Amino acid sequence: MSTNTIIDIHALYKAYFNNSPYYISKEGSKEPLTQDVGYSILANNPYPKGTIHRSKTFQPFNKIGAYGQDIWFPITLKTAIKEKDKLIPIEIEIDSCTVGVHLSKNIIKNVVSERQGTVKECFNIDDYKFTIKGFLISKTRTVPEDQIINLKKIFESAEPVELHGGYPELFLETSCRVAIETLDFPEVQGKAPWIRPFQMTCESDLIQDLIIKD
Repeated sequence: MSTNTIIDIHALYKAYFNNSPYYISKEGSKEPLTQDVGYSILANNPYPKGTIHRSKTFQPFNKIGAYGQDIWFPITLKTAIKEKDKLIPIEIEIDSCTVGVHLSKNIIKNVVSERQGTVKECFNIDDYKFTIKGFLISKTRTVPEDQIINLKKIFESAEPVELHGGYPELFLETSCRVAIETLDFPEVQGKAPWIRPFQMTCESDLIQDLIIKD
């Protein structure tokens, strides 16, 4: 009897987060690999299966899974927790997730007499906001208790948290430090107990030191 379990991450993501991160055609289908049309791609793929794609700063965008499959845009969260006056490093690597990035500016608008519109001045660029949605999956088909506890500890830690991964590090050029704002574990009913969805929001923590002058 086979004990292998096939997990449809695409269906789970749509069920829990009410949207689809990507589109995959069925095996053997002649449909394109994307819902968009009107562009062409190279006939011969220069990157065969198993290729690690890296950014210009040499950060990997993907990794190879235990069964040789491509895992795209995994992330790693790192921090430390204080135990008996000692800082203990803690980290968690999450393979099944998506990362959304929101960028905004603070704009000052000045009204000009007898002119239509306003004069706009860019005051500063706001912190980058990341929305991470994904799943904690146990490889032993048990509740992923250790992963849940580690993610909770990272959220509660008063020490700096670092967000690593090829995609988020495109925006975190000077520092990978982030501040976690929220961590949600949605209600789960009638699903596999070894798969726990979560959603996290965090902001870049670029300013590390403030110098106050008299």
